Amino acid sequence: MKRALGLGEIMIQMNPTEKGALRFQTLYERHVAGSEANTITQMQRLGIECSFLTAVGADEFGKVVLASLRSEGIDTSGVVIDEKNPTAVYFVQRGYPVPDKTMVFYYRKGSAASNFGPQHLKEEYFKGLDLFLVSGITPALSDSCKEASLKAVELAKKHSAKVAFDTNIRINLLKTKENAMKTLEPFIRKADILFTGMGDLAMLFESDFDRSRESLRKMAEQARLLVFKKGSGGIEAIVDGKRYSMPSYKVPVVDELGAGDACDGAFLASYLLGKPVEEALRYANVAGAITVSLKGDIEPLPDWKAMETFLASQEAGEKRLLR
Repeated sequence: MKRALGLGEIMIQMNPTEKGALRFQTLYERHVAGSEANTITQMQRLGIECSFLTAVGADEFGKVVLASLRSEGIDTSGVVIDEKNPTAVYFVQRGYPVPDKTMVFYYRKGSAASNFGPQHLKEEYFKGLDLFLVSGITPALSDSCKEASLKAVELAKKHSAKVAFDTNIRINLLKTKENAMKTLEPFIRKADILFTGMGDLAMLFESDFDRSRESLRKMAEQARLLVFKKGSGGIEAIVDGKRYSMPSYKVPVVDELGAGDACDGAFLASYLLGKPVEEALRYANVAGAITVSLKGDIEPLPDWKAMETFLASQEAGEKRLLR
């Protein structure tokens, strides 16, 4: 069985039962979410043996996070229980002030995960590993998280594991284009599989789309695989200079959070299992489409059966339209 390891912050998500400004919300659903954890969970559901590295508080929310990971079968032996710092929480605001868009408000300063450092890494975590995953969020959390992320990349490469990196820029963490480039450049340069999107390219390089993509392609020319996520515009991959493209699926959008993570997870699982690039892109699009149609980041993540059912439904609809 293929093995993958992720590193990142996993938090408690408070998602209102209704759309609108948070000040008018009284009922919330409690979810568990975090970019790398979402991706790792998606991979676990698709048959990859996954482990996760993070830190959680020695609090009730930390217990919820651990229970969520363990319920998926994810190995949590590398999770640190922090007695001094809390598990982070964030609130979701859906459909306001922009309809069909989601805003996020984080309460993560001084969180347990932001205090994760290189001292928490053990070389044994990386032995026999096929893939290591981290995103641009984690090194932006703190200096210790950046050091841990860099050390983890080196350990992964030492043990011949592929490194997957999603630029995943968070403006509130990185603040400026210059800081974003300084923080993320070492990971972009060392990635074997690089994920990014239009917004991240604009932040890193130029506002002009074509120039941005070309700049990133040059920077990532050492990467074996570059995956470019375009949301409703579909998904592309550049492999050894050859470009592949797959259109997206039109579905009702309930909550777009986590869709890119689901996309990453389905692509990586397909890639590790030896599926062709076009097929991996198709499953990535399916996972993203299913995830945006429901609330929560982890709950909607599909397994193979769910994705095949979705594809069969799409094909049946296309056949009806052609009659």
